[in-house]
Amino acid sequence: MKSILRRELGSPLLMGLVGSLFIALGSLAVGWLGPGSNVRGWPIIQSVRGNDLLVHISTFVVIGAGLLLVIAWLKLGSAMRKNPADALKRVIVTSVVWALPLAFAVPLYSRDLFAYVGQGRLMAGGFNPYVDGISAIQGWFNIGVDPMWANAKTPYGPVYLWIEQITVMVAGTSPIMAVALFRLIAIISALAIAYFAYRIALMRQVDPGKVLWLVLASPVIMFNFVVAGHNDALMLALLIAGVYAALKKHPIIGILLVTASVGVKPIAVLALPIIGIIWAGQNRTVRSTIKYWIVSVAIGAAVLGALGWLMGIGFGWVLTLATPGSVSHWYAPVNILAIAVGGAFGAFGLDGEMPANIVKFIAIGVMVLVVAWVMLTKRNLDPLMRLALAFTATVVLSPVIHPWYAAWCIILFAIVGIKEGLATHLVVSASIFFACVSIAEGMDISDSVQGDILGYVIRTVFITGGGIALIIAYCIHEELSVKLIVQRIRDARERRTVAKLQRAAAAGAPGRATKARTSA
Repeated sequence: MKSILRRELGSPLLMGLVGSLFIALGSLAVGWLGPGSNVRGWPIIQSVRGNDLLVHISTFVVIGAGLLLVIAWLKLGSAMRKNPADALKRVIVTSVVWALPLAFAVPLYSRDLFAYVGQGRLMAGGFNPYVDGISAIQGWFNIGVDPMWANAKTPYGPVYLWIEQITVMVAGTSPIMAVALFRLIAIISALAIAYFAYRIALMRQVDPGKVLWLVLASPVIMFNFVVAGHNDALMLALLIAGVYAALKKHPIIGILLVTASVGVKPIAVLALPIIGIIWAGQNRTVRSTIKYWIVSVAIGAAVLGALGWLMGIGFGWVLTLATPGSVSHWYAPVNILAIAVGGAFGAFGLDGEMPANIVKFIAIGVMVLVVAWVMLTKRNLDPLMRLALAFTATVVLSPVIHPWYAAWCIILFAIVGIKEGLATHLVVSASIFFACVSIAEGMDISDSVQGDILGYVIRTVFITGGGIALIIAYCIHEELSVKLIVQRIRDARERRTVAKLQRAAAAGAPGRATKARTSA
């Protein structure tokens, strides 16, 4: 009996469930609520938020429970590898059990759900979100919108603006009901991502259990789509559904679905050329590929143009694509380089702002070149690999990398099929890192708690130390070391070299045989 109890207590499902329950519980004290929300008057909310000690404790509860969920996810992956027979069923059941408490948590990790409410009210009030910021509506601050974005133009496409308008109209005057509906959309979208990723995995003979471990059970997905309710979930659901339709020889449906994805977030436009490549087939030529690209773009532009015209907002989203770029993140490689260059100029008493901006502009130029190469190269690249590489280049070469941007890359590489070994270790390490970045996002806490420097330092050390410890523990568990990684990279290069030589020899063999027959 004791052994059974010990095994169950240590199971990934139960461990993750405990983490999810405590995240939901802690969110009552530190989750985001609008300043004017009537929920703040509920007795339980009022009691925990009015006590600074309980708020301090809740911040650590949320952080610790988040790290526990990451540990449970890693244990789930290990358990699935040991028993692959029931891996698929296990990952689905576990993911659902973890997600249920999180679906009822007060919003954490981001305040974007409240921005969706504000933009929906803009649309319902007859404003144009590509011209007017959320501050144009009366009482915008009480909704809970981050003041940083009060005057910003929306970067979302017309499809999502229409969804925001409908959702707000259905919810009526209740921001909480609207937030719940937007989160429901994100959760349904996450399930759709998992479904189409599963279908693509079966089609391409990729392990579906491993795909869903990365796509459905990942804490990056749990934190950013289930709890934070980001509309990136809807964008990815439509995009992956479109790719699936194209792979099933339904290119027009694929184009329409990807166009809808672009109408949610314009970054999805990277998938339109991929649909054209799939449509052109394996024996495509440059001419045929360009033809299908033109058709794909023409259909997408016509649909979005018609929708924008009907809604009276036109193509305003094209001019507001730089809105998220007004912030920078310390962990973005481009931002690190820009800060270093700016600091070097500043050390000599020179203005470092311009050199730092030049670095960012150069990075954008490199991004465009890399994406163009990925789309245009004649190398025998899998279309889905092209898509994953294009999105990854866009993220890595941007000074802005939100954790939910990392979800784009993780999900797309998952459906490509990540080989065991170094590739898997990189994706898992990135997932741990961005899960910890999500956990580190600000919470809705009082000024007295926010201004407590000691508490802030302890929380930062807790998250940083926890993230580093998890990555080190994972490396130890997988018997990884710098020496081993270098050796694996060297072995991979040697295998590629041998494969190239073999292909070259195979290509030259028919020619030599013909020459030999001619001589005879």
